[in-house]
Amino acid sequence: MSMASVPSHDHSSAFPQKNMRDPAGHVVRFYTDDSSYLDALDRSVEAVLKAGDAVVIIGTESHRSGLMSRLSACGSDAARAIEEGRLILLDAAETLSRFMAGGMPNPVPFANVVGTHIERARKNGNGRVSAYGEMVAVLWGEGKFDAAVSLERLWNQLAENHSFTLHCAYPMKGFDREEHGEYLLKICGEHSSIVPDEIFASQSRAQDNIFASTYLVHTTQALQTEKTERKEAEKLLRRREAELAELLENAPEGVCQTGRDHKILWANEALLKLFGYSAGEYIGQNAAAFYSQDNVLPKLWEKLMRREEVYNFPAEIRCKDGATKHTLIHANGLWEEGELVRARYFIHDVTAQKEMESALQKAHDELEMRVAQRTVELEQKNFHIREQAEKLESTNQGLRDLSARLLHVQDEERRHIARDLHDSTGQTLAVLTMTLSSLESEVRRLSPELAKGLADNAELVRQVSVELRTLSYLLHPPLLDEVGLGSALQWFVDGFGQRSGIPVDLELPSGFPRLPRDLETAIYRVVQECLTNIHRHSQSPVATIRLSESAGRVILEVTDKGKGIDQQELSRIASSCAPGVGLRGIRERIQNFRGDLEITSDGKGTRIKVIIPMDVNPALKQSETAAN
Repeated sequence: MSMASVPSHDHSSAFPQKNMRDPAGHVVRFYTDDSSYLDALDRSVEAVLKAGDAVVIIGTESHRSGLMSRLSACGSDAARAIEEGRLILLDAAETLSRFMAGGMPNPVPFANVVGTHIERARKNGNGRVSAYGEMVAVLWGEGKFDAAVSLERLWNQLAENHSFTLHCAYPMKGFDREEHGEYLLKICGEHSSIVPDEIFASQSRAQDNIFASTYLVHTTQALQTEKTERKEAEKLLRRREAELAELLENAPEGVCQTGRDHKILWANEALLKLFGYSAGEYIGQNAAAFYSQDNVLPKLWEKLMRREEVYNFPAEIRCKDGATKHTLIHANGLWEEGELVRARYFIHDVTAQKEMESALQKAHDELEMRVAQRTVELEQKNFHIREQAEKLESTNQGLRDLSARLLHVQDEERRHIARDLHDSTGQTLAVLTMTLSSLESEVRRLSPELAKGLADNAELVRQVSVELRTLSYLLHPPLLDEVGLGSALQWFVDGFGQRSGIPVDLELPSGFPRLPRDLETAIYRVVQECLTNIHRHSQSPVATIRLSESAGRVILEVTDKGKGIDQQELSRIASSCAPGVGLRGIRERIQNFRGDLEITSDGKGTRIKVIIPMDVNPALKQSETAAN
């Protein structure tokens, strides 16, 4: 700030007479210290109170306390004036809080709050009121310069409706910056006059002279503040430069500077230690001499000349001992007036990382080779395993085919035996029965006792004949071939109920179709085996057989209400390790037809569910052909 910025005497228009009832009704004081201000305030308030007028003080806590102490010391009865309502003391900050909104004073609440106090003081006095306000000074101290100017204007607006004299006060030390000059003019422009501070007492009391003196103090303070801040900034800059130099010198990363000619101007201790050179051996040399590849520095410099920031630029640098360091370089340029003055290099050593990467790559290659070798070995083993699995599957398939043929041969043999028993042995027993009956008639005339013996023998022959017929039917019921599965099952469950005493409920849908002969035989044998197991093991009082057809599949369910199967035993059955011949036979029969066996059991009974496709498996036809 120069002295030319101080307003001349022509600035008297900067403080026009405001529209107040008293030309001196809105005055401002810029004081240099609190003591002089409080002395002046004490004299002014004491004079007003002695005249019987009213006073409204809106000040800081320290100023209010200082004023009351001075009034008491000079014998003024301030306490009585407060009781009479002629002396009203208000806190500046608290009063501000009642009408400030968004950082600016709100006109309506301001008029209500302050106007009420002005009117109350006027009524309690002789009609004249002197107000002393520091709310603008509080706002100024908080840096709310526009709010302070706005509040000065609201005071002027309030004076249009209320009669009072207003004394504003600002500490001069608050106007210590060049930018405060504009606001100083605005503040003075809102007042009817400026009250001189004690330092201007010996000068002319003309308003222009007072303003010029006030502005000169502001200018002097601003210059002093600027000078002090500049010194502090220079001091801070020197300290920061020293800290930066120390930081770079002691940085763990290598740092150096070169000029436009690539000569090394400076290098820190970390860089010298990294490459093994002393400062005299390194500084002053051309940087290109230390790069292993000749094209590295030209490429890096080309980027710098385009004003680019260079990041992670790879370079190999020769050390004093002949070793090579792998580095990543971050570089930038210092430009002045469009010219590259210096280049700054930050060099990070990645030699250990490169060696580790090389070792990892080598290990990776070795691992890949071992994996490839192991893969070949595993493929060979897998090939042998697949061969063994194919052989095992072929063997298992052969066993399944053999089992199917055996079961088929067994059923055919039962059919032949049943037919032979019925056709030959049964006929022989029938002839024997008729012969014994004829002899009985002849012998009864000769000897009644002998006739009775013949009758008993004839009865025994009839019983043997019945049992032989039952045995023949059990081996292979003729109904199975002649009528079908439904009738054969009905005959069997009726006979089973009579022989075992266990009633069996057969649920068979009407119109159940005929199935292939081998399939009907298999289902019949499964039912036989299930009922035999129920009779022998379950202790069930009843049994239920359900036979149905759905979606091209035959579904057979045999349930009982017996003691069930132990869970451990059930697990063994599910894993095809069942010890019983019956269940194993059931499983083999349905497997020949690609069927499924499902066994569930609890303490309330057991359910065996068999699901078999209705179409005869080609493998079974081949087995049947081979058996025939």
